[in-house]
Amino acid sequence: MQKIDLESRPELFRGCVVPGVRMSDALLDFYSDSEARVIRARSASGVRVAFVTDAVEMDYSFTCGGCARKIFTTDIIINGEKSTLEGEGPHKITMAPGEKSVVIHLPHLIIVNDLEIALNDGAFVKEMALKEKKMLICGDSILQGMTCTTPTKAVGTLLAEKLDVEFHNTSVGGAEMRFEAVEHSLALGGDAALVCFGINDAAHEVPHDLFRERTRRVLELLKDFAGKSFIVVPIPNMNVNPESREALCRIIREEQKAFPEITLIEGAAFYPASADFFVDGTHPNDEGMKIYAEALAGIMAPVLG
Repeated sequence: MQKIDLESRPELFRGCVVPGVRMSDALLDFYSDSEARVIRARSASGVRVAFVTDAVEMDYSFTCGGCARKIFTTDIIINGEKSTLEGEGPHKITMAPGEKSVVIHLPHLIIVNDLEIALNDGAFVKEMALKEKKMLICGDSILQGMTCTTPTKAVGTLLAEKLDVEFHNTSVGGAEMRFEAVEHSLALGGDAALVCFGINDAAHEVPHDLFRERTRRVLELLKDFAGKSFIVVPIPNMNVNPESREALCRIIREEQKAFPEITLIEGAAFYPASADFFVDGTHPNDEGMKIYAEALAGIMAPVLG
């Protein structure tokens, strides 16, 4: 077996700034104020390894360097057929002969260290063609993928598949509406930007005047973004005071009126306020993630063209 030198093959990675790292240095610095936030920022949410090969055998393994949630699944899609691997491995995968596409969705809620991918001797590895458009995703835990059971069941991954775009996810669990996070994320470039904050602001009782100022600054950044911009009014939440949540949702609606070029998406209009679609009253389960992604795709697709 021959190991792929992943550090020297950045073209094989998707959703990264450098191989395996989805955050820029500026974002890592911004999210360095606590150990929990560092782990969430360094988790491989939305990170994929994608290539074309004629290999018939593949070894895959990693080690966990910290977890936001104890979910250690990897999804591997070979010529459109998905399989899910549990744990660090090593995993041995047998593939049919001939040229094939391989997309490895790394565990989305842990820090992935010591990533190793090896193919049988003599197999070639080449870059997979990029999709035409790229979407940036910037938000809190829900857009990061908490707490679906595998990486391809996260909102961002499902949405990108439905829109047929590449995606780069800079969402971090526990994040509030902060223009710095959005500014650093938009600097990564793209054709669309999706932003959603507010639940943590309500939970942390951020003063309304401060939340309004931060929201306005985020909207100003989205207005100047070269691509299409979307902001989501947060979905229902069973663990936050409804009045506090609605007050901040109202602020988002009011401030967006001055920015008609930014598409406002009402979370409560598409997401059921039912425990059946939540893991814990805050984070969607697998079915909830699917509902979320389908609704966003239906709204965003016509705008993106």
